[in-house]
Amino acid sequence: MLERYMRYINIPVNKILIDKYGTLGVDERTLVVLIRLIDIHDSSDQLPDFGTLATHTTMSENDISKIMENLIQNGLIEVETVKDHGKFIERFSLEPLFNKLIKAADTDIGYKKKDPSKIRELFEYVELLYGRVISPNEFQRMNSWLDDSGHTPEKIKEAIDIAYQNQVTSLQYVERILNSTDNRKEEQDSRKRMPVRSWLEGEDVFD
Repeated sequence: MLERYMRYINIPVNKILIDKYGTLGVDERTLVVLIRLIDIHDSSDQLPDFGTLATHTTMSENDISKIMENLIQNGLIEVETVKDHGKFIERFSLEPLFNKLIKAADTDIGYKKKDPSKIRELFEYVELLYGRVISPNEFQRMNSWLDDSGHTPEKIKEAIDIAYQNQVTSLQYVERILNSTDNRKEEQDSRKRMPVRSWLEGEDVFD
């Protein structure tokens, strides 16, 4: 029974923190302290003493003290002293850490979306397929798929291929395919089915 318990017990660990801690200037010892703080914060925002954080680690209380000081100075945690039931206690907040993780994740997503070589390849592919230079409006619409909707160049190219195989070169129709893919979340084969023409509600799909 105990063996099974040991195999499956775990604490929630922020995956973005694990993937991105180096970009925040956090080393492995500091990462351990942050993980312990996250675990403690789930039940209480009262700052634990250094002895508690050092328990069962290879770090001393002095090590923990220096790490906590660096976390505060680097804007990863906030600590404030408040009066509670006549006693002064220290409370800590992890919001600064989470805000930095959000920015790190956004930067990573933005980098993936805006890979210059893949975007250039996408526009060149469309122009070659259509046999003409894309218009400014088409350029703007395709950019909005990348920046605002978060579609990848590969996904856009797939939707364009589906429309072109059915002799449709309207980006408006391609957008319908992209939206239907997001809404249905079906398997890849299902995503390749053409949307029904009734979605266009009388619009000319060949313009």
